[in-house]
Amino acid sequence: MNPSLHRTVAKAHERLERRTASYLAERGIRVSCGYGCYACCSAWVVVGLAEAEYLREALEAHQPQALARIEAEGPKRLARIARQKHQPDFPTRYFLENRPCPLLTPEGACSVHAYRPLACRGLLTNLSARYCVPGVVPALRGREKTAYMAQLKPWHGPEHYLKVPWQLSERTAQKLWATEQQERGFTVIGELIGLIFLLGQRDFQAALQEGLEAVRQTLEKRRLLGGGHGFWVG
Repeated sequence: MNPSLHRTVAKAHERLERRTASYLAERGIRVSCGYGCYACCSAWVVVGLAEAEYLREALEAHQPQALARIEAEGPKRLARIARQKHQPDFPTRYFLENRPCPLLTPEGACSVHAYRPLACRGLLTNLSARYCVPGVVPALRGREKTAYMAQLKPWHGPEHYLKVPWQLSERTAQKLWATEQQERGFTVIGELIGLIFLLGQRDFQAALQEGLEAVRQTLEKRRLLGGGHGFWVG
């Protein structure tokens, strides 16, 4: 990975952590997320190319077993993107399938927690983690739903997740993508596991060396570009 981009990603992660911690301290909010809590780790996570490179580098150096799980899962993710990228509710339906992230250990901890992407860092709640389990909130009825709704405050949204940390993660990611476009000349934005997998494929590696148009053609050949939930390059 380009050393400059590596430093840029690390600084983006540090900046988000610092800003999030400051916000939580100012509000007196204690998050309920912790080690072994993986209820939200079935989400469809989107990252930029630099973050995917950063993660793959860490996996190759420290977590060969997790990388092997990525290599097994990656082709399935890409095939699904090619088939379903135009379906508007695809991320929601995927989350409800409750397929745990292959980066999780058997104990339910993130194997690359120190290197996890901005999208994961920004998803926090101070309510019970049971609400994060796929399908629980939509299934609430009667008193349970009333009790849930009564706990929601202006700083929550969507649902019971903390609004500001999520907004901070989105803005930080957008700045990171812009920086990568300046340094590399382009970026690729796509699903986390599929993009990490692609970085190990010869056709994608060769395309990255050639530049933007070669990357675009490679992604088009794999039918990954376009749609509401396909990959983006530019």
